Amino acid sequence: MSSMRLSSLRHHPVVRSAARRLPDPLKEQIKTAVARRRRRGRKPVIGLAGFFGAGNYGDELFLSVYEQYFGEEFELRVLADNMTKPYYDRPLPEIVDEVDAILIGGGDILQPWQADPRYFNHKMLAKPVFVVGIGVPIYRNTEIKPHIIEKHKRFLEHPNVKFIGVRDRPTADWTLANISADLDIKVAPDMVCSLDLPAATKPEGAPILGVVTRYRPNLDEPDDYSRVEEMAGKAIAEGWRVRHLILGTMDVGRRDMANADDLDIPGKEVVYTEDLDELTRAIGECTALASMKFHGSVVATMYGVPSIVMIPTNKNRNFMKRIGLDANVSDFAAADLAERFADRIVPDPEAVAGLRTAADAHLRELRTGVKQTLGL
Repeated sequence: MSSMRLSSLRHHPVVRSAARRLPDPLKEQIKTAVARRRRRGRKPVIGLAGFFGAGNYGDELFLSVYEQYFGEEFELRVLADNMTKPYYDRPLPEIVDEVDAILIGGGDILQPWQADPRYFNHKMLAKPVFVVGIGVPIYRNTEIKPHIIEKHKRFLEHPNVKFIGVRDRPTADWTLANISADLDIKVAPDMVCSLDLPAATKPEGAPILGVVTRYRPNLDEPDDYSRVEEMAGKAIAEGWRVRHLILGTMDVGRRDMANADDLDIPGKEVVYTEDLDELTRAIGECTALASMKFHGSVVATMYGVPSIVMIPTNKNRNFMKRIGLDANVSDFAAADLAERFADRIVPDPEAVAGLRTAADAHLRELRTGVKQTLGL
């Protein structure tokens, strides 16, 4: 019987009515057998749910992580078809029906004020779901909506959610306290820490201060980079050169590039490319970094490059605190930003190795869980 005929039978009303009357254990056996038949002769398909496709540096690196750990044995497929609502060009149940399992994450996607349909969408629960690398964004004005919390609770407690991994202990604690104390949550460093980074060699000549800015929409006035310019000016006076990294591709890269002229540093080098590896290598070539983007600091740390955090969000604070680099956390408008750069702390190689080991073990555990669930 062809796979097309099987698919047609599964949707036949008489067959569906008879199937609903079967005992649950027999239903599961049939589902497993059908799934194995569908997988025969092809790689199992993993659907990916996250903020993919806009060119945000960290989110695109998550795709690289998935390729590194799952690409050889699985076909990877981003579920959302586009970046604008309703995000899916076809009914989501049809898209979900075509995959064998779903990975959700990472990033700031467990949001207390909304349930974005690209992430914790209850229609995804028709297949085994694995959540990894997520965080909870908490800002000064974050609104926690009880009906959203309840929706997240129903999703994460569903029996088809097989794995929940978060990027730091504060995220786990918040989730257990605010969503459900019954969840089995695994904590590991941000999964980009597991990524095999492209080799980067320090260029000859003056040391490089890398600076990462970002376009921030919906501001009453543009960001004031005068403190960043002051920091860069002092570095230049001490013999450094400045590299302005446009740490994004596609739409995000274009927006950040349009904002780049707001950072007035005479003689600065601008790195702007659609090549993700080239952007990553450009960080590794720096002697030090000052970044408004979280994954700029993460990647710099994994190269052993000290990074000054210039937007002190909870994810930045938690990451830097984890490896004893609290003193490198500042703000792009802080009066002492130049002093923070001068007093920067270099990452401890053993601490960096610990991040890599923990993140790698976490991703390997995830892969094992996916394979066991799918009977591979």
